[in-house]
Amino acid sequence: MAPGTRTRAGSPPAPVGAVSGRLGIGRSPRRDGGASPDDAASDPRGRDLQRPARPGGRRAASERRREAIVRSAARRFGERGFAGTTVEAIAAGAGVSNGLLYQFFRNKEHLFEVVVDRVLREWVRAMVAREEPEPRSAADRLEGLFRRSYHFARSHPLLPALLCGEAGRGRRGTGSVAPERVVAHRAHVARILREGIESGELAPDLDVDAVADVICTLQVEYSVRAYRRDPLFPVSDAHVDAAVRFIRDAVTRR
Repeated sequence: MAPGTRTRAGSPPAPVGAVSGRLGIGRSPRRDGGASPDDAASDPRGRDLQRPARPGGRRAASERRREAIVRSAARRFGERGFAGTTVEAIAAGAGVSNGLLYQFFRNKEHLFEVVVDRVLREWVRAMVAREEPEPRSAADRLEGLFRRSYHFARSHPLLPALLCGEAGRGRRGTGSVAPERVVAHRAHVARILREGIESGELAPDLDVDAVADVICTLQVEYSVRAYRRDPLFPVSDAHVDAAVRFIRDAVTRR
């Protein structure tokens, strides 16, 4: 039974999704799911309880506000890090009050954890996108992974800030990418390399683990460069093209 729902003696509990349970009106539904006439007459808020409410209306609005908060936090944590970001700035960016933010998240620490988990999951999904119907070569798959990761980092500054360890400064605990994410990333690249060797496309004498580490290091380095924008370590589409060509030449069988 939904919290706050009362039933008369002998009445069955409100069905899932009933008006009283979903919107918290707190009146007993009839057996057919509607509101009894005396409920409509006695409702102190003057609502017409017999008029059907839009299902999920409040929940959808709540989810939109929560999503706005998460997106605002991701931008600000990426730009200013944990220490340089305030709850007030996040709430203002989301167009909500501080009080509403705390209805969704316990504190800034909790919000940071949620946002980091979100951006890392989205990064993995971006890299390991569904492949086209036609089979692709191992070299093409490596190139696609590299380019998708780079473009994701450019549009999600929190990711490279995490990769270089700057996002979590001033926070208790880690503020970088979890080790298991790094291991999984490297293992995925190694799997592509092994499949390419088995198919005869890639050089048979490749040290798979070492090459996978080099590819992942290049990928992270160019993602971080896009974040730092240091003129001594530039990055552009031309640099990415050169890195991709370097990788292809290094792994392709001659």
